[in-house]
Amino acid sequence: MNTDLNHITFYILIVDDDSDDHIFLRKAINKVIPQAIVESVYDGEEALHYLNACTAMPNLIFLDLNMRKLSGKETMKIIKENKNLTHVPVVILTTSRNEGEKKEMLDMGAAGFYSKPHQTNDLIGIVEEIREKFLVKAF
Repeated sequence: MNTDLNHITFYILIVDDDSDDHIFLRKAINKVIPQAIVESVYDGEEALHYLNACTAMPNLIFLDLNMRKLSGKETMKIIKENKNLTHVPVVILTTSRNEGEKKEMLDMGAAGFYSKPHQTNDLIGIVEEIREKFLVKAF
């Protein structure tokens, strides 16, 4: 990581209904962006309540598509309609490998679309790529 960024705290929100996926992603984030403060919410409704109440907007949101209550697609649509959130990169991290769904989410304003990997090193690689694309460029 660029040492000039080591003093910057990044705020990251994980929106996923699977607690194991939160643990897996948190480990990768901690390895790649150790100074990040990571918040976890477990469905789209909870994410929207969190985003409406938070005092500091996240620098990045990881969003799963397949969730109970409010799906990732519905959550994404609401996030991108909110003027206070349009600047926040939303990265889809989901089990889907459907190219049509990927195109739809990118057209809706997703900053990236990744299929959830099974190996820790693969997830670390995704987080490194996201860090370079969306966090390093912001500073």
